[in-house]
Amino acid sequence: MAYVRSTRVDPRDLQRNTAIGVRLPFNAPGVFYSTFSTKDQLKYNLINLILTSQGERIDNPNFGTTLRSQLFNPMTEASFSDIEDSIRDSVQVYIPEISINNIEFTQEPNNVSNSLAIKIIYQILISGQTDTVTVNFE
Repeated sequence: MAYVRSTRVDPRDLQRNTAIGVRLPFNAPGVFYSTFSTKDQLKYNLINLILTSQGERIDNPNFGTTLRSQLFNPMTEASFSDIEDSIRDSVQVYIPEISINNIEFTQEPNNVSNSLAIKIIYQILISGQTDTVTVNFE
């Protein structure tokens, strides 16, 4: 008996001529670039969530993470753990369509350049696709 693998598709992805959301960064002159797939929009939603500080949105003060408030503190394993917890908690509430598989932190040796990269590997629940977002702070 042959095994047929089926993949679930978000119905919004079948309407290719209908925009789902907007891309980041907002750099188009006077307009926003649109996204036409759920995968792309979830990626931009995740970037928006990560880069928004809690308390920044007036009508939704819990939206966002504590990442930016942690950036100027000395980076320790406890700091990375706090940032990871903040990201995971916010994603669970505000982007339940994805599941975070792993969060990796990369820092220059001896923190010479004061840079930090956060790589988030996540899975889109409806389709099972895996994607990655990397945010760099320099």
